[in-house]
Amino acid sequence: MSAALLRRGLELVAASEAPGVGPGQAKPSGAPSKRSRKTKATQAQKLRNSAKGKVPKSALAEYQKQECQDHLKANLKFMTSMKSTMDEAMTRQILRQNRGRKACDRPVSKTKKKKKAEGTVFTEEDFQKFQQEYFGS
Repeated sequence: MSAALLRRGLELVAASEAPGVGPGQAKPSGAPSKRSRKTKATQAQKLRNSAKGKVPKSALAEYQKQECQDHLKANLKFMTSMKSTMDEAMTRQILRQNRGRKACDRPVSKTKKKKKAEGTVFTEEDFQKFQQEYFGS
């Protein structure tokens, strides 16, 4: 299984477990999001001062992003600890997403019947006649 497929399956399971929050939706935080004009202005100034509006990235964040991590144990623990069984519709949806255009995913075509070995249309007499005409003996 690819990592993307596994991640998508986990998102589907998590979405069915917690119907209040969908995938990709952020939970609202307790802190108010209002900013004063001065802080907005200073942030806008910082964006203008950077190269083409790009914010400089942290070297540590880049390193952690590129560092490969193995999530197999955590994923297996999550999957085995689930107490509810999967719905049939959810299972079909995951399998439908896994189906692709690869040759191994295509249905097996019926095998063609082998033709029987055809016998010769010439008889032994025809061969004798041909031999006399061709070789002249």
